[in-house]
Amino acid sequence: MRKLHRAWLSSLALCASLGVMGATARDARAQTAQGWALNRFDPAPVGDPFFIAEHPWTTSVRRVAVGFYLDYASNPLVQQSTFSDGRIERTAVISGMLSGHVGLAYSFADRVGLNVSLPLSLSQRGTAETVGSATVAPAESVSLGDIRVGFRVRLFNHADRDPVSLHFGANAYIPSGSRESNTGDGSFRVEPRLTVAGRGGPIRWSLGAAAMLRGALDVYNLGVGHEARLTAAVGVVALNDRLTVGPEAYVMTSLSDRPLQGGGGSALFETDHWGGEALLGAHYLIADKVLVGAGGGVGFQPGYGIPAARGIFTLAWAPVNRSTARDTDGDGVLDPDDQCVDVPQGDYPDPERRGCPLNDRDHDGVLDPDDQCPDVPQGDHPDPARRGCPAGDRDADGVLDHEDQCVDVPQGEHPDPARRGCPEGDRDSDGVLDSADQCVDVPAGPRPSQVRRGCPALDADHDNILDPPDGPDQCPDRPETFNGVNDEDGCPDGVALAEQNGSQIRILQQVNFRTDSDVITGGQSFHVLDAVVSILRAMPQVTSVDVQGHTDDRGSAAHNRDLSNRRAASVVRYLTEHGIDAGRLQSHGFGPDCPLQRGRNAAAWAANRRVQFVIVGPESPAGQCSTQPVTTVVPGR
Repeated sequence: MRKLHRAWLSSLALCASLGVMGATARDARAQTAQGWALNRFDPAPVGDPFFIAEHPWTTSVRRVAVGFYLDYASNPLVQQSTFSDGRIERTAVISGMLSGHVGLAYSFADRVGLNVSLPLSLSQRGTAETVGSATVAPAESVSLGDIRVGFRVRLFNHADRDPVSLHFGANAYIPSGSRESNTGDGSFRVEPRLTVAGRGGPIRWSLGAAAMLRGALDVYNLGVGHEARLTAAVGVVALNDRLTVGPEAYVMTSLSDRPLQGGGGSALFETDHWGGEALLGAHYLIADKVLVGAGGGVGFQPGYGIPAARGIFTLAWAPVNRSTARDTDGDGVLDPDDQCVDVPQGDYPDPERRGCPLNDRDHDGVLDPDDQCPDVPQGDHPDPARRGCPAGDRDADGVLDHEDQCVDVPQGEHPDPARRGCPEGDRDSDGVLDSADQCVDVPAGPRPSQVRRGCPALDADHDNILDPPDGPDQCPDRPETFNGVNDEDGCPDGVALAEQNGSQIRILQQVNFRTDSDVITGGQSFHVLDAVVSILRAMPQVTSVDVQGHTDDRGSAAHNRDLSNRRAASVVRYLTEHGIDAGRLQSHGFGPDCPLQRGRNAAAWAANRRVQFVIVGPESPAGQCSTQPVTTVVPGR
C-alpha cells in the first residue's frame, strides 16, 4: 500500500510479489490523472503587509493595488513505499513547484474590499507515480490554476489604525485549473473567512480562521475534502511606517469524515491530513507607491501539499491614497501614516513615531528625550544636576540633597545648627548630644553624673562609692573597707570583709554553716554577708550575681551537690532579706565538682569548701563554676 503526504507517502506494500509499479512521465499520461489543487500557498490580497495572514486595508489607506507573487515550494509531495521485506523507497512525485499569482485588489466606502487572484503553475519537477489506473505526475508546461475571487468587509475599527478590528470575507475558487497539472480540483470551492487584526505602536498583527468547502476527491488511498485553516502573523513596523518585518504561520487540517486508508473516522488532525508552514517575511513600501516583499520558511507535519521549504517574492503597485486619506489632528501627517491620529506632532515631532509629538509623560515641561526622570515631575525644586528631575532627598529629612551635608543621614529632631541636613553629633556615643554634653569626648558610662550631663560620675579611689557631688564618698582618695560598718561613707574603718575584684565579689572571711546543714552560723558570717550587701548597694550597675556553693569531696557527690545548692540559696535568702533585689541574684550548687585544690587532705578540703559571688557577664556566665582563688572556707562539710 502507498501513502501520499508532504514529505513521506508511507504504508506497507500490498505484497512483495506485486513489487512497485514504476512509470515514466510519458507512461503516466496514459493513465487516469488524480491530482488536485496542490499548492498550499494562498496569498493574502495584493497590497497587504503580510504574505499568509490577511491584514485588511480600505479606502482610507489605499484604493487599489495590483501586483504579483512568486513562490517556490520544495518537495510538496513525496511518496514512501514500504515493502514486505522491510525496504523503504521514497519518490519525490513533486520535488519542486514554481508558481505565480497575479492579483488585483480594490476598496470602496472605506469598508468593503474586492480582490481577484490568478494563479499560474510556472514549473513543476518530479517523478510520476502510478498505482493501478491512478497517476500523479508533475505538469509539463505552464498551467492555469483555479481563479480566486474574494471580498472582505470591515465590521468595526480599522486594521492599521486601531489596536483591534474585525473583518469578514469569503473567497470563491473558479475551477479553471486542472487535476492533471495539480492546479485545480475540477470543481467549485468556497472559503468563508473571519479576520481579527490591529495595530498598536510599532506592531501590526493578524489572526484568521477559514473553512475550505470543497468536493470530495480520492488521490490513491488519500481522501481530500473540507479543510479548516488558521493563520497568524505579527510584524514590527519601522522606517517611518514603510517596513514591516515579522513571522507568519498557518495550520490546516482536513474536516472530512470518510474512509481513509481502509479505515473509518474523522481526518481532523490525523497524520497526513494536517500540517502547516512558518515563515519570516518582510515588506517595504517604496515612495508610498511600490510594495516589495520577500520571505521564506519551512513546513511542519507531513500533511499533503505541505512543502519542506518555501521561498516567496512579491512586487505590487499599491499607492497610498493621499486624496482621500484624512489628517484628523491637522498636523500634516495623513492618518494612515500617523501613529498619533488624534494628537498633533507639534513643534517637536517624535523621530521614532511618525505624526506624534515628543512626549512629556510627567508634564513638567521637559520633553522625555531630555528628561532624566520622565515619570517624575521636576516640581518647584528641580535637580540642577539631572534635567527634569526633582531635587532628591535621599534621607527623607526635608533637606534637599544638593543642600544636605549629610545626604544619607536624616537630620532628625535635633539638627546640627552648623551643618545643614545633619543630625547634631554625639562624639562619644553616650546618647548625650554634643551641645549638651559637658564631657564631649568621654562617654557618660554606666554611672553617669547627675550634675555634669554627659560625664561619668567620679570615683577616684575605685571603691564604687561615688565622689561628690554625685555621691557620698567622704574620703574620695581612700577606698572604703566593706565590713558592715559605715560602708556608705566611703572611708576606711577597720578590716575589710569583702571587696569587688574583677568579675567577683570576694569575701575575705569565711561564711560558716552548721555541719551538713544550710543554716548560717556565727556572727562573723553575718558581718561578711553585710559587707557583700554594702558592695551590691554601692554597685547598682551590677545587675546579676551568681551565688555559688562548693563542698569538698568527702561523702556522696549527689548529697554534696544538694547541700551546696541549699547553702547558696540560703546566702541569697539572707541578701534579699537585707534589701538586695532578688532579680539581681541567682544561686547554684556544684558540690565537689569544681575543686580549687586537688588532694585528699585537710588543706585541700578547707580550700574547696567555699561560697563565691560571681558577677555575671560575657566571660562569666551564670551556672558555670568558678575556680578563681578565694580566701573563704566553710568549716566541716
